[in-house]
Amino acid sequence: MKKKKNPISWRNEKKDIFAILGDNKRLLMPAMLIIAVGLTIVIALSANHRAVEMAQTPSDADAAATYEIPDVALEENAYPDVNAIIETYYTAMANGDSDTLSRIYVGLEETEVLKAVATAEYIEDYENIVVYTKPGPVAGSYIAYVYNEVKFYDYSKPVPGLETLYICTNDEGLYINGDIADENELEYIKTISVQEDVIDLNNRVATSYNEMVNADEELAEFLTKMRAGLQVSVGEALASSEASSEASSEEEVVAAEATTEEQKETVTVHTIRATDVVNIRSSDSETADILDKTTKGQEFKQLEALANGWSKIEYKGGVAYVKTEYFEVIDEQVVEAGTDSEAAKDDKTTTDSNATKDTSAKTGKMKVNDSVRLRKEQSTDSDVLAMIYSGSTVNVVEQYSNGWAKVEYNGSTGYIKSEFLGD
Repeated sequence: MKKKKNPISWRNEKKDIFAILGDNKRLLMPAMLIIAVGLTIVIALSANHRAVEMAQTPSDADAAATYEIPDVALEENAYPDVNAIIETYYTAMANGDSDTLSRIYVGLEETEVLKAVATAEYIEDYENIVVYTKPGPVAGSYIAYVYNEVKFYDYSKPVPGLETLYICTNDEGLYINGDIADENELEYIKTISVQEDVIDLNNRVATSYNEMVNADEELAEFLTKMRAGLQVSVGEALASSEASSEASSEEEVVAAEATTEEQKETVTVHTIRATDVVNIRSSDSETADILDKTTKGQEFKQLEALANGWSKIEYKGGVAYVKTEYFEVIDEQVVEAGTDSEAAKDDKTTTDSNATKDTSAKTGKMKVNDSVRLRKEQSTDSDVLAMIYSGSTVNVVEQYSNGWAKVEYNGSTGYIKSEFLGD
């Protein structure tokens, strides 16, 4: 467990770029919660840390350049090289390609890479990508506002999203910059991102998304389950990453033994601290009842960072909601949730691909007792065809002696572990 030293927030006086965009469009896209919001948090946290350092070294801060804000309209798909790196970025996001993401996205932390990889399990593709740009603060840089439509495996319609990326140039070419050291660069990005045409773009996309979610309960339920699943997956991946770094030459033996043991589900829990006096509300809406007010410096356990700029917190034995922009993360730890881990159970690799049919096992319509990935073949290394959520009905075609079952679900035929089948 690591804690930040001297966690002084520069947001006491100024909102960061992403908080400002959230104020104007009310709701960031859910897919971008996992991807865009998650990744851009890297910029915010980095900026917070760098701002503290600059505050402690006035001579360096005074030397930073002040950038002139140009009055330039958004350009659409105007720079082929910018479009190319953004295309590479979204291809890597859809494929869960952590190597490419780490190469082209400077400042990307391990947690955000793991989050992107976990998100790829749900996303089939990004479609209709349109890149809108404004000039960046330094030579060879751009502020890119990227419209995209996310195609999920388990939802038929593409969902609109908008992501802000800071594109810079180095000796090797263009890259996405999530590690901004200069406070004046951040101020530039904040200012240019609240120009009228940018706000209009954000509002158009937000309206389209809001109308879609409000009109479709299936989509709202899917997004809620996806967020919950991602929180678990990232926590498990972090725990697995830490464990693998300490593995010895006996790693293969230990992994084989682990397949017979019950593994516990883990989640990542954040402690957040108020940087100002803000309202604590009964739901994630500015019209919701006010339960109380925070005091500056008051700490809470963050249960979930929502897509719409709110945080769900633990409050007086229950839950409440606060605006995320007025809080800073001061602690993060992975804790055991006390239930069997779906991801761990699903990822037990089976080597006996030629297992015989279990003729005594039940077939026909059955429900799954936990969320599980439908895979193309009898292996956890196989492609994921869909996510099957707890309580869903599948048609069991065959069950095998190796613990796998062939099932049909939503027009797809694939394999899941038999242990996930209920009555």
